[in-house]
Amino acid sequence: MENDNILDTSKFTNIAKQKPQSFNDLLEAFAGLSFEKQFVFADVIGDNGWQLNMNTASIVFGDVSFPIQVIGSFSFNNNSWMWGWANTQSGIPENLLLQSNKLKEFGEEHGINELVEPHFNSDEGFEHKIGMVACGLFNSKSYYCANYGQGTLVVTIDDEKIPAIDKSQLEKVLTSFPQLISSVVLNHKQAFKNYLIDRDFKLYISDSEIEGLKDGKIVTAKFDELDRLESLKGKL
Repeated sequence: MENDNILDTSKFTNIAKQKPQSFNDLLEAFAGLSFEKQFVFADVIGDNGWQLNMNTASIVFGDVSFPIQVIGSFSFNNNSWMWGWANTQSGIPENLLLQSNKLKEFGEEHGINELVEPHFNSDEGFEHKIGMVACGLFNSKSYYCANYGQGTLVVTIDDEKIPAIDKSQLEKVLTSFPQLISSVVLNHKQAFKNYLIDRDFKLYISDSEIEGLKDGKIVTAKFDELDRLESLKGKL
């Protein structure tokens, strides 16, 4: 019985993220932590509606203002996405399009068409996928989809008024990840692996299981033959 309490850490190693080959790779690389950041941001802004101020490059919720970068917009009318750098008719100031332009450059460098095509049809909810990618790639505090009726404007937000993720709270992994995969279509196993990497876990990966080790504690996820999550538990 005593051996059951001895934690074998020798099988766990630091694993790096793989180079993205597609937009889905990018999404799976960043979705986990970006999704968790949304809960933190929601606590900060509460139930307040939003107002955009292009002159001050900010978005306002109640009495609180945050600086923004404009990533692009999603139209509800025809389920299409347009990058901020391509939306020349809106007159968006160039200083708000720095990240949008960097995403285009990243897409050109890595051959990811979705980051390069100026305007294209996409599935419902695509704006959140873009937000997660941008939030992760630029290590922003959050992203926000500002609904203006006919669509949403996707922005990233960086401000010290938004708390950083507390990576010592390992139990958040057990609650946040199931919510992510019920909200967004992606490869569960790849997304979970990258989520643990972003949360500074050491990993042990087998065909059907990923174990993560951090601060002497372990989270274990089991997956089926299609990489769908079957169970998630932790020894915390």
